[in-house]
Amino acid sequence: MPSFKTEAIVLKSINYGESDKIVTFFTKDFGKLKGIAKGARRSRKRFQNALNLFTHIRLIFFEREGMGLVRADGCDILYTFPKIREDLKKILYANYFLELINEMSTEKEANLNAYDLLLWSLSMLDQAEAKEEWLRIFEIKILSIFGYRPNIKRCNVCKKALDEFKEISFYFSQEKGGLICERCIGGLNDLSSISLGTLRMIEKVSEMDLEEVKRIKFSSQSLEEVKDILPKFIQYHLGKGLKTLKVLKEIQSLSTTT
Repeated sequence: MPSFKTEAIVLKSINYGESDKIVTFFTKDFGKLKGIAKGARRSRKRFQNALNLFTHIRLIFFEREGMGLVRADGCDILYTFPKIREDLKKILYANYFLELINEMSTEKEANLNAYDLLLWSLSMLDQAEAKEEWLRIFEIKILSIFGYRPNIKRCNVCKKALDEFKEISFYFSQEKGGLICERCIGGLNDLSSISLGTLRMIEKVSEMDLEEVKRIKFSSQSLEEVKDILPKFIQYHLGKGLKTLKVLKEIQSLSTTT
């Protein structure tokens, strides 16, 4: 039975039986893997604290043909992101990244771009202040990576290019998957107002590499607009809301009323 070695980030970890854990990994070479770590709750030598959420590890595993779960055989910790673990806001942001990756990815389909984005986003969160821009950047990039990039270069009804419009209002439609001009909004009920600056910001972030995008600064208007639009767009495609986002909203609501 051959064994494999790859870098991975821990997405989920739950206790199973008396001493085992069922763990979901997002790996560099094999995509999302769900595996069992036998004796993980008792073995200090093989797993230590390597199976905690968003830990960056080197994973050794093997699988038998026909088995749904791989067998985690050992882990070496590469980085634990200690600054994230000290801050509740950072913990919630990191969990949102993990939940999005877990919901949007398919098991055993390698996606290096998604892996690099997750590792980069956790690293930025560990090093810097927990700014809301990190959530929005992650959403924009992950939508592009998994093929859900919104069409904002032209109206999705009349097909007129964005640059052809003058002095006109724009809207975002979840159903149509992107931009709608004010002349084409009849009969659509899921519309959110969006400015030209925000449309261009989304497009810019979608196309920039990660080293460039960390210098991006959203205007207050753009930040509010993408905060309203992108989570709804993601929920529309997933067919459900995300638990971490709900908790974030509840905490933000409490902070504004105290």
